[in-house]
Amino acid sequence: MKTLTKSSMMVKLICLCLVMVLVILPTGCSKKDESEKADKNLSEEDGTLEGTVTVWSWDVAAKALEEAAVKFNKTYPDVEIEILDLGNSQVYEKLTTALLSGEGLPEVVTLEGERIPSFVNKFPKDFVELSEIVEEDKFLPIKMSECKINGKIYAFPWDGAPCGLYYREDFFNEAGVKAEDIVTWDDFIEAGKKMNEIGVKMIPVAISKNDTLFRMILNEMGSFYFDEDGNTTLNNEAAIKAMSIVKKMYEADVLFDNVNWDGLVTASKEGKVATVANAVWWAGTLKDECTDSSGKWRIMKLPVVDENSVQAAVNGGSNIVIPAKSENKKAAMEFVKFAMTDHDSQINAFSKYGLYPSYEPIYSDSVFENEEEYFGNQQIWKLFVEIGKDIPSLNFTQNFAETNDYVKDVQAKITLKDADVKQSMDKLQKTMKEMYGK
Repeated sequence: MKTLTKSSMMVKLICLCLVMVLVILPTGCSKKDESEKADKNLSEEDGTLEGTVTVWSWDVAAKALEEAAVKFNKTYPDVEIEILDLGNSQVYEKLTTALLSGEGLPEVVTLEGERIPSFVNKFPKDFVELSEIVEEDKFLPIKMSECKINGKIYAFPWDGAPCGLYYREDFFNEAGVKAEDIVTWDDFIEAGKKMNEIGVKMIPVAISKNDTLFRMILNEMGSFYFDEDGNTTLNNEAAIKAMSIVKKMYEADVLFDNVNWDGLVTASKEGKVATVANAVWWAGTLKDECTDSSGKWRIMKLPVVDENSVQAAVNGGSNIVIPAKSENKKAAMEFVKFAMTDHDSQINAFSKYGLYPSYEPIYSDSVFENEEEYFGNQQIWKLFVEIGKDIPSLNFTQNFAETNDYVKDVQAKITLKDADVKQSMDKLQKTMKEMYGK
């Protein structure tokens, strides 16, 4: 029997270890490759995307995404896009629950612009940063201000909501009011007094339940509840001016208290108001709900506060986020980028569902030159393109919703109870700073 020397035993031991490493190593690499594949959702054969992308959305946004998915699947047939139309309140409830538990999150979620800072600040590690796939300079600045939190992009911009002043040309003619003479909000109030003479109120404002008009006027002056650093600014010069204009309208008796959304639609349908200050999407509501008024409505830019303000503001609009714990992030990012920038998909969402694009290259399409019969063959989309580019950026912060409730209460006191504007706004500012620390 051959006796092993110490050196030969060492050689055999080293060889045995190398064999074991070679046996184990492929398995380890395979698991790593599978892990990376699962994260990127790429098939080994051709590098195409695959897997399921679940989307939480609502109403026309959900329908538009469904139709975008059909075209997306022509390029990526192995990706299944599952769209759930949940309604916006249910989306917010389900998303909050899923983020808290860390389970049941979808790949894609539609959020209103004002909601994004709140969700991202409350769950700072739970959304995918999209800075690498969003070409910031190709979107409306106002939309980018909704999507950027602390200098990083956490949402893909979608439908914009530039505002104009919708007005009944027949009422203007009857009252002897010329649209071109309404330059400032003071001019607007004077025109409203003439409108009173024919039994029509100038503008609907749910004075105790909605401060949208106040915010539009603030936006025109480049101001908001908060500045770019998140400091509360509810008693600055712009805020006092904006609230003073609302109070002046109330005192001149040119407001119609529409109470709620249904009241707004009814007032417009029944000819109780001469104008509505609202976003581009209101055009669709008028055409759907106020068919008897076809040919009577027109659109102009908002009046200005003074020579330092612009005729542009925003009201509404949505964007898209991707939860960080979603299982198919790569495919989700590719789908969202496609749906938000593909020319045909964006034009379809706009023409069919009224979702006004914030992706500026789309504005070269001839559809924005169309004359709308409902609006007396006016080129309203061309007008909104002009308005959208001039809207000053806003910083909603995570405190918007709570602050909004306080502002509505103060607006009601200033108008209905004749409270002093400056004293009321000073008190509101103090309250908000105590709550938020700035």
